[in-house]
Amino acid sequence: MTVILLVNPACRAVRRRPALPDEARQALTGPYADATVVASESLEDVTAVAAGAAVDDVLVVLGGDGTLRAAATGVARSGAVLAPLPGGSGNDLCRHLRISLDPLRAAAALPSWTEQRMDLGDVDGQPFLTIATLGFTAAINEQANRVHRRGPFIYVAAAVALLPLVRPTAITHVADGTRTTLDAWMVCVASTSSQGGGIQVAPGAVADDGLLDVVCHDARTWWRFVVGLVATLLRRPLRDRSVQHQRVASLRLETPRPMPVYADGERVGTTPCTIRVLPRAVRLLVPRR
Repeated sequence: MTVILLVNPACRAVRRRPALPDEARQALTGPYADATVVASESLEDVTAVAAGAAVDDVLVVLGGDGTLRAAATGVARSGAVLAPLPGGSGNDLCRHLRISLDPLRAAAALPSWTEQRMDLGDVDGQPFLTIATLGFTAAINEQANRVHRRGPFIYVAAAVALLPLVRPTAITHVADGTRTTLDAWMVCVASTSSQGGGIQVAPGAVADDGLLDVVCHDARTWWRFVVGLVATLLRRPLRDRSVQHQRVASLRLETPRPMPVYADGERVGTTPCTIRVLPRAVRLLVPRR
């Protein structure tokens, strides 16, 4: 078994603390103590390293959700095991898996973790780990990604800036043979529960059930949409009457004009698009529950 500590030097945690990769390597113990540190040059490089790993290799990946998405894309091909360490602004995959948000504590705990299979989502051939989204939440991602100095509240700041400007769009989704068009403010297609640094968009989402949770905000007025957002922030999004929810294995999304689709904090495509689940496509090391 070869252990690789794959680091994204551009991730928030490493930019703030350049010594973190070496500290993380020193925190690894047991079978992971001899990890080789590899600094990636791009997300494409992360995918290439993960795809080139052997099936019995372990890739300990230090980075944000976008970096972990790139690594998962690679290990889905190679069969290697992925061990996530939080290093981004949102860290929503680590939150869902109950991994410590302190990367050094997470690294030190790695010998006690256990292997688990996890689904991947897929947007027209672009895999994702957490949530694919369009509408208001995609606009938040787009705005946040323009900011060089990112932190845990960047998504909240982007939401506040964009909220007065947001308008609903006619979004058609086709699932299970049914075609539905709604004037929606945002649509989230979730494999895991949260986005934007812990905002519980789909609190009941299960990462290995072979299904995607589709959450659609179709409030009739701007104020009603704001109420739905508050319900989401209070971790009760699905109790709001303006929030529609269903579970599907695949769906197609269409809009009158192309709209960007974001997943794991990165732009992965535009509408029209087909989103589907790839059941149990990735091997992960995660804390025991």
